[in-house]
Amino acid sequence: MELINVDESLIELTSDFAQSVFIDYYTPLNGSEHANYMADMFLSQKAIKELLGEGAVFKLVMDDNKPVAYTEYKKDGDRVFLSKLYAHKDYRGRKLGDLMLNDCIEYTKSSGLNKIYLTVNKYNTPSYNIYLHKGFKVIDSVETDIGHGYIMDDYIMELTI
Repeated sequence: MELINVDESLIELTSDFAQSVFIDYYTPLNGSEHANYMADMFLSQKAIKELLGEGAVFKLVMDDNKPVAYTEYKKDGDRVFLSKLYAHKDYRGRKLGDLMLNDCIEYTKSSGLNKIYLTVNKYNTPSYNIYLHKGFKVIDSVETDIGHGYIMDDYIMELTI
């Protein structure tokens, strides 16, 4: 397994892969229309290009030259926002989350920072429990209107490293 930086040449591959993983994961939680709307909003080629332009780090985990997981994070004030950390369903349970989280931790340290935060859907119990196990603590909750009648109902979790 290899963790690679997404650049302009990988945006199309990244978008196609990330949207399919996201939709597969979130359809049971939020319904198909909501999952598709969010995937298009946050993982389209345009969205990924904008994130990269804003200084975000977007990475793919590759296995035999095919993407199997992805992550995205960026500096936000005095901490790092871990926005995305997803693995294809066939690769869950293989410690890819650890690989990606450790990469984010190293980025945070090398940036002179010591906190990572993220948002997790309140009904996404598996991910919520993993983050608790990794040392994240709930510091707040938020409901974010993302348009078209959709609300993201999330916990805000933070890890001090």
